[in-house]
Amino acid sequence: MAIVLNAMLSAGCGGRPSAVIDTGGINDAYTVSILETARHAFLAGRYDQATAGYARALDRAHALDDAAAIALAGQELAISDLRRGKAESAAEVAARTRSDLARRRHPGLPALALALVEATARYRLGQSQKAWQLAQEAIESSKDPLVSARATYLMGLLAADRGDRTALRAAIEGLPASEQPELAADRLALTGRLALLDDDAGAAFDAFTAEERLRRASGDEAGVARALTSAAQAAEKGGRRSEAADLYFRAGRSAVQAGSGSDEAAALLRHAEQLARQTSQPELAEEAVRLRRALPRLGRAADGEERQAW
Repeated sequence: MAIVLNAMLSAGCGGRPSAVIDTGGINDAYTVSILETARHAFLAGRYDQATAGYARALDRAHALDDAAAIALAGQELAISDLRRGKAESAAEVAARTRSDLARRRHPGLPALALALVEATARYRLGQSQKAWQLAQEAIESSKDPLVSARATYLMGLLAADRGDRTALRAAIEGLPASEQPELAADRLALTGRLALLDDDAGAAFDAFTAEERLRRASGDEAGVARALTSAAQAAEKGGRRSEAADLYFRAGRSAVQAGSGSDEAAALLRHAEQLARQTSQPELAEEAVRLRRALPRLGRAADGEERQAW
Protein backbone atom coordinates (compact mmCIF):
# COMPACT_ATOMS: atom_id res chain seq x y z
CA MET A 1 0.00 0.00 0.00
CA ALA A 2 2.82 2.44 0.79
CA ILE A 3 4.25 1.92 -2.70
CA VAL A 4 0.89 2.67 -4.29
CA LEU A 5 0.36 5.74 -2.11
CA ASN A 6 3.71 7.15 -3.10
CA ALA A 7 3.03 6.57 -6.79
CA MET A 8 -0.53 7.79 -6.83
CA LEU A 9 0.07 10.88 -4.74
CA SER A 10 3.14 12.05 -6.60
CA ALA A 11 2.53 11.13 -10.23
CA GLY A 12 0.65 14.26 -11.10
CA CYS A 13 -2.83 13.02 -10.28
CA GLY A 14 -3.06 15.07 -7.10
CA GLY A 15 -1.57 14.90 -3.64
CA ARG A 16 1.97 14.80 -2.37
CA PRO A 17 4.32 11.88 -1.65
CA SER A 18 4.99 10.47 1.78
CA ALA A 19 8.23 11.50 3.46
CA VAL A 20 8.91 7.82 4.17
CA ILE A 21 9.80 5.51 1.29
CA ASP A 22 8.81 1.86 1.72
CA THR A 23 11.95 -0.22 1.17
CA GLY A 24 10.50 -3.38 2.68
CA GLY A 25 11.71 -6.48 0.84
CA ILE A 26 14.98 -4.83 -0.32
CA ASN A 27 17.86 -6.49 1.48
CA ASP A 28 20.80 -4.54 0.05
CA ALA A 29 21.63 -1.73 2.50
CA TYR A 30 23.45 0.38 -0.11
CA THR A 31 20.44 0.33 -2.45
CA VAL A 32 18.20 1.37 0.45
CA SER A 33 20.58 4.22 1.28
CA ILE A 34 20.53 5.50 -2.31
CA LEU A 35 16.74 5.33 -2.43
CA GLU A 36 16.35 7.21 0.85
CA THR A 37 18.81 9.93 -0.21
CA ALA A 38 16.97 10.33 -3.51
CA ARG A 39 13.64 10.65 -1.68
CA HIS A 40 15.01 13.45 0.50
CA ALA A 41 16.13 15.25 -2.67
CA PHE A 42 12.69 14.75 -4.22
CA LEU A 43 10.89 16.14 -1.18
CA ALA A 44 13.22 19.16 -1.22
CA GLY A 45 12.28 19.85 -4.83
CA ARG A 46 15.71 18.86 -6.18
CA TYR A 47 14.22 16.69 -8.90
CA ASP A 48 17.35 16.41 -11.07
CA GLN A 49 19.29 15.13 -8.07
CA ALA A 50 16.47 12.75 -7.19
CA THR A 51 16.39 11.43 -10.74
CA ALA A 52 20.13 10.77 -10.71
CA GLY A 53 19.81 8.93 -7.40
CA TYR A 54 16.91 6.76 -8.50
CA ALA A 55 18.73 5.94 -11.76
CA ARG A 56 21.73 4.75 -9.72
CA ALA A 57 19.46 2.67 -7.51
CA LEU A 58 17.81 1.12 -10.57
CA ASP A 59 21.18 0.26 -12.11
CA ARG A 60 22.25 -1.42 -8.87
CA ALA A 61 18.92 -3.25 -8.61
CA HIS A 62 19.47 -4.64 -12.11
CA ALA A 63 23.02 -5.67 -11.21
CA LEU A 64 21.73 -7.51 -8.13
CA ASP A 65 18.72 -8.83 -10.05
CA ASP A 66 16.49 -7.67 -7.17
CA ALA A 67 12.85 -7.51 -8.31
CA ALA A 68 11.63 -5.52 -5.29
CA ALA A 69 14.35 -2.90 -5.76
CA ILE A 70 13.70 -2.74 -9.52
CA ALA A 71 10.00 -2.12 -8.88
CA LEU A 72 10.57 0.68 -6.37
CA ALA A 73 13.50 2.39 -8.09
CA GLY A 74 11.79 2.22 -11.47
CA GLN A 75 8.59 3.65 -10.06
CA GLU A 76 10.32 6.51 -8.24
CA LEU A 77 12.52 7.32 -11.25
CA ALA A 78 9.43 7.58 -13.46
CA ILE A 79 7.70 9.82 -10.92
CA SER A 80 10.76 12.09 -10.69
CA ASP A 81 10.82 12.39 -14.47
CA LEU A 82 7.18 13.45 -14.38
CA ARG A 83 7.96 16.15 -11.83
CA ARG A 84 10.80 17.38 -14.09
CA GLY A 85 8.36 17.67 -16.98
CA LYS A 86 9.99 14.71 -18.76
CA ALA A 87 6.86 12.73 -19.57
CA GLU A 88 8.44 10.76 -22.41
CA SER A 89 11.24 9.50 -20.19
CA ALA A 90 8.76 8.73 -17.41
CA ALA A 91 6.61 6.65 -19.76
CA GLU A 92 9.63 4.71 -21.03
CA VAL A 93 10.95 3.96 -17.54
CA ALA A 94 7.53 2.87 -16.28
CA ALA A 95 6.90 0.68 -19.34
CA ARG A 96 10.30 -1.02 -19.12
CA THR A 97 9.92 -1.68 -15.41
CA ARG A 98 6.41 -3.08 -15.86
CA SER A 99 7.68 -5.42 -18.57
CA ASP A 100 10.55 -6.55 -16.36
CA LEU A 101 8.17 -7.35 -13.50
CA ALA A 102 5.78 -9.15 -15.83
CA ARG A 103 8.55 -11.40 -17.16
CA ARG A 104 9.44 -12.27 -13.59
CA ARG A 105 5.79 -13.00 -12.82
CA HIS A 106 5.97 -10.29 -10.15
CA PRO A 107 2.33 -9.14 -10.16
CA GLY A 108 0.37 -7.02 -7.76
CA LEU A 109 0.54 -3.49 -6.41
CA PRO A 110 3.94 -2.38 -7.81
CA ALA A 111 2.91 -3.27 -11.36
CA LEU A 112 -0.45 -1.54 -10.99
CA ALA A 113 1.19 1.55 -9.54
CA LEU A 114 3.58 1.63 -12.48
CA ALA A 115 0.68 1.26 -14.90
CA LEU A 116 -0.92 4.34 -13.40
CA VAL A 117 2.34 6.31 -13.47
CA GLU A 118 2.75 5.38 -17.14
CA ALA A 119 -0.88 6.30 -17.82
CA THR A 120 -0.26 9.75 -16.35
CA ALA A 121 2.84 10.19 -18.53
CA ARG A 122 0.95 9.06 -21.64
CA TYR A 123 -1.80 11.54 -20.78
CA ARG A 124 0.71 14.38 -20.62
CA LEU A 125 2.16 13.29 -23.97
CA GLY A 126 -1.27 13.46 -25.56
CA GLN A 127 -1.39 9.68 -26.05
CA SER A 128 -4.98 9.49 -24.87
CA GLN A 129 -5.85 6.01 -26.10
CA LYS A 130 -2.84 4.41 -24.39
CA ALA A 131 -3.47 6.39 -21.20
CA TRP A 132 -7.11 5.27 -21.18
CA GLN A 133 -6.10 1.64 -21.73
CA LEU A 134 -3.61 1.69 -18.84
CA ALA A 135 -6.01 3.43 -16.46
CA GLN A 136 -8.75 0.94 -17.32
CA GLU A 137 -6.31 -1.91 -16.74
CA ALA A 138 -5.55 -0.56 -13.28
CA ILE A 139 -9.25 -0.33 -12.42
CA GLU A 140 -10.06 -3.81 -13.66
CA SER A 141 -7.04 -5.49 -12.08
CA SER A 142 -6.93 -3.82 -8.69
CA LYS A 143 -8.95 -4.63 -5.61
CA ASP A 144 -7.53 -1.60 -3.85
CA PRO A 145 -9.95 1.36 -3.70
CA LEU A 146 -7.20 3.97 -3.84
CA VAL A 147 -5.72 2.60 -7.05
CA SER A 148 -9.20 2.49 -8.58
CA ALA A 149 -9.91 6.06 -7.47
CA ARG A 150 -6.71 7.42 -9.00
CA ALA A 151 -7.35 5.60 -12.28
CA THR A 152 -10.98 6.76 -12.34
CA TYR A 153 -9.85 10.35 -11.90
CA LEU A 154 -7.44 10.04 -14.83
CA MET A 155 -10.17 8.53 -17.00
CA GLY A 156 -12.38 11.47 -16.06
CA LEU A 157 -9.70 13.90 -17.25
CA LEU A 158 -9.42 12.01 -20.52
CA ALA A 159 -13.19 12.04 -20.97
CA ALA A 160 -13.28 15.79 -20.35
CA ASP A 161 -10.55 16.40 -22.91
CA ARG A 162 -12.56 14.69 -25.62
CA GLY A 163 -15.84 16.29 -24.55
CA ASP A 164 -17.47 13.01 -23.50
CA ARG A 165 -20.01 14.11 -20.89
CA THR A 166 -21.34 10.59 -20.36
CA ALA A 167 -17.92 9.13 -19.52
CA LEU A 168 -17.07 12.17 -17.41
CA ARG A 169 -20.26 11.85 -15.36
CA ALA A 170 -19.52 8.15 -14.91
CA ALA A 171 -16.06 8.98 -13.61
CA ILE A 172 -17.47 11.51 -11.14
CA GLU A 173 -20.00 8.98 -9.91
CA GLY A 174 -17.30 6.33 -9.74
CA LEU A 175 -15.13 8.33 -7.37
CA PRO A 176 -15.64 7.35 -3.73
CA ALA A 177 -17.28 9.90 -1.46
CA SER A 178 -14.38 10.88 0.76
CA GLU A 179 -13.27 13.66 3.09
CA GLN A 180 -9.64 12.91 2.22
CA PRO A 181 -8.44 16.20 0.65
CA GLU A 182 -6.79 14.61 -2.39
CA LEU A 183 -9.86 12.56 -3.34
CA ALA A 184 -12.28 15.41 -2.62
CA ALA A 185 -10.14 17.69 -4.80
CA ASP A 186 -10.23 15.14 -7.62
CA ARG A 187 -14.03 15.16 -7.57
CA LEU A 188 -14.08 18.96 -7.68
CA ALA A 189 -11.63 18.97 -10.59
CA LEU A 190 -13.87 16.69 -12.64
CA THR A 191 -17.01 18.55 -11.58
CA GLY A 192 -15.45 21.78 -12.80
CA ARG A 193 -14.61 20.23 -16.15
CA LEU A 194 -18.16 19.00 -16.57
CA ALA A 195 -19.43 22.51 -15.82
CA LEU A 196 -17.10 23.90 -18.51
CA LEU A 197 -18.49 21.42 -21.03
CA ASP A 198 -21.98 22.56 -20.03
CA ASP A 199 -20.92 26.22 -20.58
CA ASP A 200 -21.42 27.07 -16.92
CA ALA A 201 -18.21 29.05 -16.37
CA GLY A 202 -19.36 30.31 -12.96
CA ALA A 203 -19.94 26.83 -11.54
CA ALA A 204 -16.64 25.66 -13.05
CA PHE A 205 -14.78 28.57 -11.45
CA ASP A 206 -16.29 27.80 -8.05
CA ALA A 207 -15.33 24.13 -8.34
CA PHE A 208 -11.75 24.88 -9.40
CA THR A 209 -11.16 27.48 -6.68
CA ALA A 210 -12.47 24.99 -4.09
CA GLU A 211 -10.15 22.38 -5.59
CA GLU A 212 -7.21 24.78 -5.31
CA ARG A 213 -7.87 25.31 -1.60
CA LEU A 214 -7.85 21.57 -0.96
CA ARG A 215 -4.68 21.01 -3.01
CA ARG A 216 -2.97 23.81 -1.09
CA ALA A 217 -4.14 22.46 2.29
CA SER A 218 -2.66 19.05 1.46
CA GLY A 219 0.66 20.54 0.34
CA ASP A 220 0.25 19.53 -3.31
CA GLU A 221 2.23 22.27 -5.07
CA ALA A 222 1.86 20.85 -8.58
CA GLY A 223 -1.85 20.31 -7.95
CA VAL A 224 -2.23 23.94 -6.89
CA ALA A 225 -0.71 25.07 -10.20
CA ARG A 226 -3.11 22.86 -12.18
CA ALA A 227 -6.15 24.01 -10.20
CA LEU A 228 -5.19 27.66 -10.67
CA THR A 229 -4.83 27.05 -14.40
CA SER A 230 -8.30 25.51 -14.54
CA ALA A 231 -9.75 28.44 -12.55
CA ALA A 232 -8.06 30.85 -14.97
CA GLN A 233 -9.62 29.03 -17.92
CA ALA A 234 -13.06 29.26 -16.33
CA ALA A 235 -12.61 32.95 -15.52
CA GLU A 236 -11.50 33.70 -19.07
CA LYS A 237 -14.37 31.74 -20.56
CA GLY A 238 -16.78 33.65 -18.32
CA GLY A 239 -15.47 37.00 -19.54
CA ARG A 240 -13.53 37.78 -16.35
CA ARG A 241 -10.33 38.46 -18.26
CA SER A 242 -8.71 40.74 -15.69
CA GLU A 243 -9.12 38.08 -13.01
CA ALA A 244 -7.97 35.40 -15.44
CA ALA A 245 -4.72 37.28 -16.04
CA ASP A 246 -3.91 37.19 -12.33
CA LEU A 247 -4.84 33.51 -12.07
CA TYR A 248 -2.66 32.53 -15.04
CA PHE A 249 0.22 34.44 -13.44
CA ARG A 250 -0.29 32.70 -10.11
CA ALA A 251 -0.54 29.35 -11.89
CA GLY A 252 2.72 30.01 -13.73
CA ARG A 253 4.46 31.10 -10.55
CA SER A 254 3.20 27.98 -8.75
CA ALA A 255 4.35 25.80 -11.64
CA VAL A 256 7.84 27.30 -11.29
CA GLN A 257 7.89 26.63 -7.56
CA ALA A 258 6.57 23.09 -8.03
CA GLY A 259 9.21 22.29 -10.63
CA SER A 260 6.56 21.39 -13.21
CA GLY A 261 8.77 22.23 -16.18
CA SER A 262 9.83 25.41 -17.95
CA ASP A 263 7.59 24.89 -20.98
CA GLU A 264 4.44 24.74 -18.89
CA ALA A 265 5.36 27.69 -16.70
CA ALA A 266 6.42 29.83 -19.67
CA ALA A 267 3.17 29.21 -21.53
CA LEU A 268 1.10 30.20 -18.50
CA LEU A 269 3.15 33.32 -17.85
CA ARG A 270 3.02 34.43 -21.49
CA HIS A 271 -0.76 34.12 -21.52
CA ALA A 272 -0.92 36.03 -18.22
CA GLU A 273 1.17 38.78 -19.80
CA GLN A 274 -1.06 38.99 -22.86
CA LEU A 275 -4.27 39.20 -20.83
CA ALA A 276 -2.73 41.68 -18.40
CA ARG A 277 -1.78 44.03 -21.23
CA GLN A 278 -5.24 43.68 -22.78
CA THR A 279 -6.90 44.52 -19.45
CA SER A 280 -4.64 47.47 -18.58
CA GLN A 281 -2.60 45.77 -15.85
CA PRO A 282 0.95 46.82 -16.85
CA GLU A 283 2.55 45.91 -13.51
CA LEU A 284 1.19 42.38 -13.68
CA ALA A 285 2.32 42.08 -17.31
CA GLU A 286 5.87 43.18 -16.45
CA GLU A 287 6.03 40.80 -13.49
CA ALA A 288 4.97 37.93 -15.75
CA VAL A 289 7.68 38.91 -18.24
CA ARG A 290 10.31 39.10 -15.49
CA LEU A 291 9.47 35.67 -14.13
CA ARG A 292 9.28 34.09 -17.59
CA ARG A 293 12.66 35.47 -18.60
CA ALA A 294 14.19 33.95 -15.49
CA LEU A 295 13.19 30.47 -16.64
CA PRO A 296 15.84 28.20 -18.16
CA ARG A 297 15.83 27.55 -21.92
CA LEU A 298 12.72 29.53 -22.79
CA GLY A 299 13.68 32.99 -21.59
CA ARG A 300 14.95 34.02 -25.02
CA ALA A 301 12.47 32.02 -27.11
CA ALA A 302 10.56 33.79 -29.83
CA ASP A 303 6.93 34.68 -29.27
CA GLY A 304 4.56 31.77 -29.69
CA GLU A 305 7.21 29.02 -29.41
CA GLU A 306 6.11 27.68 -26.03
CA ARG A 307 3.73 24.78 -25.85
CA GLN A 308 0.42 25.75 -24.28
CA ALA A 309 -0.18 24.06 -20.96
CA TRP A 310 -3.98 24.12 -20.94
